[in-house]
Amino acid sequence: VAVVSSQSSGSSGINAEYGGIVNVSARDKGTGKEQQISIQSSGGLSNDQIENMVREAEKYAEADKVRKEKVELKNQAESVANDTESKIDEFREQLNADEAQKMKDNIAELREIANDDEKSADELREKLNEVQQSSLKLFEMAYKQNMANNTTNEGGDSTTHDAEYKDAK
Repeated sequence: VAVVSSQSSGSSGINAEYGGIVNVSARDKGTGKEQQISIQSSGGLSNDQIENMVREAEKYAEADKVRKEKVELKNQAESVANDTESKIDEFREQLNADEAQKMKDNIAELREIANDDEKSADELREKLNEVQQSSLKLFEMAYKQNMANNTTNEGGDSTTHDAEYKDAK
């Protein structure tokens, strides 16, 4: 980009180059003297600075990985807690009240561990697995209870009878 301005007593020009370098020149028409100045960005990083930044990033990569894992586990724990609480409400008729309360207590412990920055990802993973396994067992019992209730409500006769039939043509 070049911009040239001329006045009766002189002219000036500005030339911006691709690397952020700006050249400015001015010429006095009366004396013929010319002045120039180059302006360039000093905000660039040296190779040493770049290498230091890369080493610093590598140094903290493992800590970042651990922190990311904990955040992902925390999100998963919250999702499992919310889903399990929702299912407890949905199946409260079929659930044993004591077992449901134990599950709620387990969920509260899971949330405590998830929100405790001092707890490790392994501790959170262990509690998350425990809650998932407990909820599976609890809802399996609820499902069986529901099936038993439905069978009883349909007459209670669950025996199979053999029968013969003929097609009428």
